[in-house]
Amino acid sequence: MLLLTCLFCLSEPAWSAGKTGSPEWSRLTPAQQNILAPVASKWSGMSELQRTRLLAIAAKYPHLKPEEQKRFQKRLIAWSSLPREQRELARRNYKKLKRLPPSKQQVVKQKWLEKHPVMPAEQPALAEQAPPLP
Repeated sequence: MLLLTCLFCLSEPAWSAGKTGSPEWSRLTPAQQNILAPVASKWSGMSELQRTRLLAIAAKYPHLKPEEQKRFQKRLIAWSSLPREQRELARRNYKKLKRLPPSKQQVVKQKWLEKHPVMPAEQPALAEQAPPLP
């Protein structure tokens, strides 16, 4: 779920506005800069919408459990290091997935998990997040 939030926050829709209302990197608090450090070099090129979403996450970050904070940082680093083309492909795939009925979404997720097995250390955290089976 957190990865989806990151993807959503870093997506840049065609309708997004310019960069007029969100602060420059130098105006962020030290805490915000620390949380959002993985995207520091990309901050000036982000839309206002992207910045606003990331600042909203940064505000919630201190209230996350330590394992959620680690997962967020790991995923933010991974996402920000992807080439633009791969991020665009991930966004398109995410949009396609969200248009599918829930039963088909589950099939796609299961196939993905078969190709990308979860590390044993991550299994308990993922089990907590999993929706109950029907």
